[in-house]
Amino acid sequence: MGRQIPVIGNPEDERELLRFIRTLSPIRVFQTFARTPDELWLDDWDAEDLPGFNFSIWLQAFPWEPTYGLTGGPGCMPDRAGFHYFANAGQAPVLELSRGELARKRAGRLYWGRSFSAPHGLAYDDAAFSKLVDQVWRWVRKHGRRVERPDLFAHYLLPHAWSQWAQAVEQNVHPTIE
Repeated sequence: MGRQIPVIGNPEDERELLRFIRTLSPIRVFQTFARTPDELWLDDWDAEDLPGFNFSIWLQAFPWEPTYGLTGGPGCMPDRAGFHYFANAGQAPVLELSRGELARKRAGRLYWGRSFSAPHGLAYDDAAFSKLVDQVWRWVRKHGRRVERPDLFAHYLLPHAWSQWAQAVEQNVHPTIE
């Protein structure tokens, strides 16, 4: 089974998280789909806000040979055809970050699929990667603030998102994170 921790952050929080992860291992960041294989890689993450709803972080201290795929085929909707993706990302040593939105009452998550999508096993050291994941989860718990609301699962608001949320609550407006 995989492991996850519910988080909400803004782009600066995401950069700080990625900088921390980079202290544990060299990283490459990628998006799920792109028009070209090169556009999958988000190498300017330290300077630019990351696009889309989610992204993945490859911890390069663990081996992975990315295999590119292309959407399409008879069952694919025409507007979804022609996008590149990593066909073997489910078996890769990656963490996935899905963004949450307070306005829509949806927490995001930081997720490691572990062997969930790897029926033939993993090609990297599961135990060593798990220890690294423990360090990332500890960082989230240390730097984030656990928030429990009746309309949303308990989650961790990362520091910049927490500031935005607390300011909105203080001003008695509906909190959003940008």
